[in-house]
Amino acid sequence: MLALGQSKLAGIIKPIGLAPAKSKNIINTCKILLKKHDGQVPGSREELEHLPGVGRKTANVVLNEGFDKPTIAVDTHVFRVANRTGLAPGKTVLATELKLLEVTPEKWLKNAHRYLILHGRYTCTAKNFDCQKCVIEKECGFTEKTAV
Repeated sequence: MLALGQSKLAGIIKPIGLAPAKSKNIINTCKILLKKHDGQVPGSREELEHLPGVGRKTANVVLNEGFDKPTIAVDTHVFRVANRTGLAPGKTVLATELKLLEVTPEKWLKNAHRYLILHGRYTCTAKNFDCQKCVIEKECGFTEKTAV
C-alpha cells in the first residue's frame, strides 16, 4: 500500500466513494501499523479505534472478521432493522449495538450483523420494505399498516 502512494491508491478505491479521505487514512494506518504494531493489525477495539478513519463500527467488523470475535457492527441497515422490528430499539448506534449483544443468542453472535445487514439491504429497506417477503414478519413489531 505504501509503495502505491496515496494518489494511486485513491484511483484504485475511487468506486467505493470518498477515495481522497480513505486513501489518506489507509496510507497513514499502514505507517502506524509498521511503526507501532510490527506490521500487524491490533486485536483490541481500543487500539483499532486509534487508527485513522477507524470508528467503532469498523473496529467491530475487524474484530469479527479478522479475529473471530463475536461482535455486532451496527451500520445504517442494522440500526434501522433493529429499531423497526423492535429487536433492539435504541436511540443511538451504541445503544442498539449493546442491546443486540444482549438479545442475540451466543451461537448467532458471530454472524448476526451479516444477517441483519442483508435483511436491511434487500427486504427491510429504508423506503421499499417488503413485509410480505419477510421471514420474521410474525415476530416483527412493525407492519406496513403502521408505516407513515
